[in-house]
Amino acid sequence: MFTLSKIHSELPFLSRIDTGVVTFSPEIKYCQIMYDSHFYQDALFNQFAIPFPEFLNKAPVKRRAEYVAARYAAKLLLEDEGCYDNVGSNLSRAPIWPTGFCGSISHSGNFAIASIAPRTTTLTLGIDIEMLGSKSIVRAADIFCTPVEKTLLSSCHIAYETALLIAFSAKESLFKALFPEVNHSFGFKASRIRQLDISACRITLELIQTLTPTQTNGSLFYGYFSLQDNKVITLITQNTI
Repeated sequence: MFTLSKIHSELPFLSRIDTGVVTFSPEIKYCQIMYDSHFYQDALFNQFAIPFPEFLNKAPVKRRAEYVAARYAAKLLLEDEGCYDNVGSNLSRAPIWPTGFCGSISHSGNFAIASIAPRTTTLTLGIDIEMLGSKSIVRAADIFCTPVEKTLLSSCHIAYETALLIAFSAKESLFKALFPEVNHSFGFKASRIRQLDISACRITLELIQTLTPTQTNGSLFYGYFSLQDNKVITLITQNTI
């Protein structure tokens, strides 16, 4: 799913930074950061020129570390495009992207990832990263999957826990891609998994609720996933025209 163009590190907090493009859509760029929260300091916000939001005042170190790492990933991508504005936050804490860009941010474990595209592509993006290995995903499956979806995922010639995590992540990515238009929360049961193609690393989702006049019951969305070591990354895009 990703074509890597650059690897560098900025020890000790940022142990690895990967940047590149999305293989099937090179106009979409990504930056993935591996960080170590043990080396987190509030001074990193000033060092990276990232505003410290008020809602982090009472947040634990883990939350502050993942926030600054994810926003730094977005900042690197924007600066590479000649944009030096920061990504803001709305009242629901969703990212507000600088004029001329759309994007998405995610973090899990000790990884953060951001993706951006120019508004001229008429795309909106949803990206999500999740850590593999937790058996709790099976216990939680009823929250985000129907019995029909679970049957489909169990027959995908991949570990059932991994298939469930891909499905969960894809629905998270779909939410992020649609939220700028829908502008309100909607649950996992608003969509269903139609297909999980392991060989092509592709996933198809279908809306089973009408969310807006244009995002209606039956609308299909196509995304891709990447299994990297101990994590899964999903990306959903939608065309706004």
